[in-house]
Amino acid sequence: MKTITISNNLHTIQMAHIVIGDNKVSEPDQRRFAYWCFDQYLERGGNCFDTARVYGGGESETALGVYLKGKPRDSYLVSTKCCHHDMGCPPISRLSRENILADVDASLKALGCGYADVLFLHRDDIYTPVEEIMPVLHGLVTAGKARVLGASNWTAGRIAAANGFAQANGLTPFSVSQALFNLGLTTAAQTGDLTHLVMDEAELSWYKHTQTPVMAWSAIGKGFFAKTGSGQPMKQHATDYYAWLPENFARAERVKTLAEELNVSPSAVALGYVLSAPFPCAGVTAFSTEEQLSETMQAAAFALTDDQRTYLETGNG
Repeated sequence: MKTITISNNLHTIQMAHIVIGDNKVSEPDQRRFAYWCFDQYLERGGNCFDTARVYGGGESETALGVYLKGKPRDSYLVSTKCCHHDMGCPPISRLSRENILADVDASLKALGCGYADVLFLHRDDIYTPVEEIMPVLHGLVTAGKARVLGASNWTAGRIAAANGFAQANGLTPFSVSQALFNLGLTTAAQTGDLTHLVMDEAELSWYKHTQTPVMAWSAIGKGFFAKTGSGQPMKQHATDYYAWLPENFARAERVKTLAEELNVSPSAVALGYVLSAPFPCAGVTAFSTEEQLSETMQAAAFALTDDQRTYLETGNG
């Protein structure tokens, strides 16, 4: 499987460009299937598991730790996310030094790992200065608790400000970003969470210019493109995120057409769009069935051309 390079001055990691997410491993009745998916993922050349402190109230990290126990630590990567805000109205920020350190220690204990390969801040709070945040994160890297740092659902502008401060002060910068990025068009308001960062043209322009790596969450659009083309019923999240905009149905038709030409699944084409982005990009995926896993993993075997990406976006090319 192809990889993307994520690095800072101390560490370089090679991350498979398809990353497996939570896969409902925090739910006891889903755990056996989740572990089977993890096995299949590793056998097909994957190497990175993406989780978060908030998933399943901490159970996701604990269950992943059980799965990873006994496996050589250099045979896999763990990406986890700390300091999700306390959800409420309004949400309460959790980006203090105390929050960061407590969450990271809890995550490492649950995972049974001495360190996270990638440590993300799960959400941003624009009222917390980067001058307060970056020294704390740098301390975690120098203490050996994290190898590279990431920003999840942060704007490009905030990442640039944080990295500018880090560079000027000899601190570890953010090396990777997580954002909602796929072929579908939506807004944070439409997802029901205004703290989501949805890739738009301004964001994409910054990533193209800086070549900052991205881990795209919801990389296949929550099944919207696969199920639209097959006429299968969609989950509510897919409908909420994408079915409100006619252009997304037009894009789904183009996914179906290109999938037939390439003799692959619509899911593979949708994921292929993300993996062939004009900057280093990995897609975070999850699976509900064996068929979904097999169809989606087809994306590891091909790359879309620029013309094919343009066709998916516009119908031209």
